[in-house]
Amino acid sequence: MAVSPWAVYAAAKNHLVSGDIDLDSDSFRLALYTSASNALDLVNLSTIGSVTNECAGPPYTAGGQPLVGVTWGVGVSARQQKFTSSPVVFSGPIGGIKFAVVSKTDGRLLCVSQLSASQFSLLAGVPLTISPVPTGIFTLA
Repeated sequence: MAVSPWAVYAAAKNHLVSGDIDLDSDSFRLALYTSASNALDLVNLSTIGSVTNECAGPPYTAGGQPLVGVTWGVGVSARQQKFTSSPVVFSGPIGGIKFAVVSKTDGRLLCVSQLSASQFSLLAGVPLTISPVPTGIFTLA
């Protein structure tokens, strides 16, 4: 459903190189942000606490949902690695949704996607499923 592909934060690239983010064994979360968020600032943001305007209100839980079924493995060829997970489902009501942000559970940012050209809301009981494309959330080739 993403309008933009997932983009990796600059700080995450450094954390991947240093081993502070381990795509094989770390746990991750996916959180939703409004159109007023600074989530697309790929250069200056490094922690989930630096991202502004997270969606709020029951039944949405601050910090979002855990990513389950996370895998880091071979992509479409032996020369490609992909990071992917099982779909994440949120239930409404949730207002003002525009961005999804993946972070390590310790707060280090990993990547962001713009879900829609403009913000949207979910009515009570309406699900929002965020499913990685077959090639994964992101790939390294």
